[in-house]
Amino acid sequence: MKLFGAAMLRNEADIVESFVRHNLSLLDGLLVVDHGSSDGTSEILDALVAEGLPLEVERDASVGYLQSEIMTRAVRNAFVGHGADFVFALDGDEFLRIARRDLLDGVLATLPHGLHAAMQWQTYVPEFDNGSPAAANVLARAKRRLAEERHGLHKVIVARAFADTPDAVIAVGNHVVLPSAGHSIAQQPVKHARIAPEVVALAHLPVRSAHQLTNKIVIGWLAHCAARRSNADLAFHWRELYRELADGQTPSVERLRAVAANYGLPMNAWLPPEQIALVEDPLPVGEVRYGAMIRGATLPLVLRFAETLATR
Repeated sequence: MKLFGAAMLRNEADIVESFVRHNLSLLDGLLVVDHGSSDGTSEILDALVAEGLPLEVERDASVGYLQSEIMTRAVRNAFVGHGADFVFALDGDEFLRIARRDLLDGVLATLPHGLHAAMQWQTYVPEFDNGSPAAANVLARAKRRLAEERHGLHKVIVARAFADTPDAVIAVGNHVVLPSAGHSIAQQPVKHARIAPEVVALAHLPVRSAHQLTNKIVIGWLAHCAARRSNADLAFHWRELYRELADGQTPSVERLRAVAANYGLPMNAWLPPEQIALVEDPLPVGEVRYGAMIRGATLPLVLRFAETLATR
C-alpha cells in the first residue's frame, strides 16, 4: 500500500525540517505546498529536496488563506501524480504517530471502497521558556500532551476514491472530506471511519514559542481577512488572539501554556492550564541540519506580507 502526505504551510521554519523528516520516516512520500513563506521555510524545503528525499514542493503565492482549495488540489495531485492509495492531509505542525506500518496498512485495506478515515488529533503542550528556542529543541520539548481532547476534532485520511469524485473537497482544517464545496455538515453530516489511536494518531504542536505564536497569529489572521471569507468563525482562535497582540500584549510563558492547552476552543470555553491534565508521551527527536536558515523576527515577516497585500 502506498501512503502519502499532503500539506500546506506558511512560515513554519522552526519546525518544518522536523515535520518533513519525521513524517517521511512513516510515509512513502510527501507533497508540500509552500504558501508564501518568508521566514526560511522555503530555503529549508529546497535543501531537503536536494537531499533526495521523497518530497515534492509546490509554491503558491496567493495572499489569502485558501486552505480548502489548496489542500484539495494537493491531495488530488498526490493521487494522480504519485499513485497514492491513501493521503494524510496534514498541517506543518503535525506529526504522525504510527506504531506499526503493517498494522496501519492492514486496517486501511479493510475500509469499504469510498470511505475516508479519521485519526485522533492529539494536542501537545511543550515546555516553554522566555527565549526563542533553537529548532533542534522543538521536538525535544514536546513531551506531554492533553490526557483528554475537548475540541472533539479528528484529522482526515483521504481514500483513493477522492480522485474519482471531482466535486469532493477537503474542508478547512483538514478534518473531513465534503461531497462538494457548498455541503453543510450541520444539515447533513458526513461519515468517516475512525481509526483507533493505537493504530495511528496525529500529534499537533501548534504553540512552540512567543515568536512563533505571534508570527502565526498576525499573518494567519491577516491572510484569513484577505481571503474575504464570510464565516470568520473558521478562524476564531486567530481572531481572538490577534486582538490581544494588536493591543500590545506579548505572550508570557503562562499565556503560551494556556493557548496550547486550550487550542482549538473559543476563549469562553477555556480552562486554566492547571486544571487540564497532561500525560507523558514524548515525540521522537530527529536530526536537524538547517536551523541556521531560520529567520524568525516578526516585523520583517509582517512587512513582507503587508507589501504583498498592497501590491496584489
